[in-house]
Parts: sequence; structure tokens; C-alpha cells
Amino acid sequence: MLYSPHPVRKARTLPHAQRGFTIVELSVAVAIAGVLLVSAIALVQVVLRQTRTNDLVSSIPRTMTQIDKMYARVAEFTGLNTQVAIGVGAFDGAFDITGPANARVATHRFGYQTLARSTNAFRPGAGNGGTAYSVMYSGIPRAACADVVSSAATSGVLGLIVAPEGVVGTPAFTEANAAALTMPMFDGTGTAPPAGVMVKGTDNNSRLDVAAMSAGTACGTNNDTVTIAMVNWK
Repeated sequence: MLYSPHPVRKARTLPHAQRGFTIVELSVAVAIAGVLLVSAIALVQVVLRQTRTNDLVSSIPRTMTQIDKMYARVAEFTGLNTQVAIGVGAFDGAFDITGPANARVATHRFGYQTLARSTNAFRPGAGNGGTAYSVMYSGIPRAACADVVSSAATSGVLGLIVAPEGVVGTPAFTEANAAALTMPMFDGTGTAPPAGVMVKGTDNNSRLDVAAMSAGTACGTNNDTVTIAMVNWK
């Protein structure tokens, strides 16, 4: 048997060359990540909007009920305004109350300014002027409008007005508009309020005609926000 005077060296195995990502593969990965990110953002926005809408909707019957209780033993809501409503606790913990004592402002915690006002001449005849009142919420996102309208039908509200806002967050239906409301605007015998489209109740206090809203344009306008006025009457 022959032996070599030199040690036998084993041939080294070269490592496999590492293969990187191609530009096409990276582009596809980035595109997929972008789609997932956009979808996630859209989902979060939907959840946040629904949370804010639900919070507002749940506060509406509490506000209206508190006002109704205060005036339950009198024939009219005469004298009701935002300051009075704040004073009787109509705007609960869901609202921030700010401003000086004689000019306080109620703002929903998600930024919806809220006003309240009784009417001056809701029904014809003496003693029937202040038999109705309105609570107005401004800055409602158009995307949340339909949900608020639908929920109002089950909250005991008798009338509803939706007014597109020319400037985001600026009330399109004010205390002055609320004071001028009349019963014919709601029973079909008169014209609608000048500020917007109305889902109306009737003189015998039937449920809101929510179908009238879906057939109208109030929630389907191009405006970013709307003012929604809830109306109750005796």
C-alpha cells in the first residue's frame, strides 16, 4: 500500500450563493403591504365613526327625556334655551360645558356643538306658541347622518330636520330657526323649514317617517357635515 508523504487535503465545498429578492418581488411585497395598511386604516375609521355615532345616539333620548320631565306639568316649553337646558342637567356626562355663566356652551365629547330652543308660534292660537322645542347637533359627519336618523325613530323623537352645513361644524339650523318652527311644517300642510330637508312626524304624534329621509337628499349631499335637529311637541 502506497503512502503519500503529503497530507491529503479534502476539497472545500463552496457555500451556495445566497439569492436576494428581485425588484419585481419587492414591488409586489410593498404593494401587498400597502393594500393591507389601507384596509386596516379604513376599518379603524369605520369603527371610530360608529363608536362616535353610537355615543351621540345614546345621549339623545337622555337629553330629550330630561327636558320633557322638566316641562311635564306645564302646557308649553316656553323659555327653554341652551342655558336653561344646561341648568336642568339635560346635557349629561357625554357633554363638555364651557363658557361664562350667562353664555355657556354644550359640546358633545366628540365635538358636536349642541343647542336647544323652544318655538314661538308652533300652533296657531293663544297659548300654543311654545308647545314644541328642538335640540340641535352640529358637525355631524355625513357618513353618520343616516345612522342618527334611523336611531331617532326609536328614541321617542317626534320630528327631525337635517340641514347641510356650508362650513364644517357651523350650525346650519340655529336657535332662531328652531324658534320659527310651526306644526304645518310637520303635518304636511306647510312648507319645509328653509334650512334643510325634513323627516316629519304628524299631528297625532305618529312615528317618524324615516323612509322620507332615504328618499330625500339630506344625508346624500356632498357636504362634509350636517346639522341635525330633534323636535318634540305637546
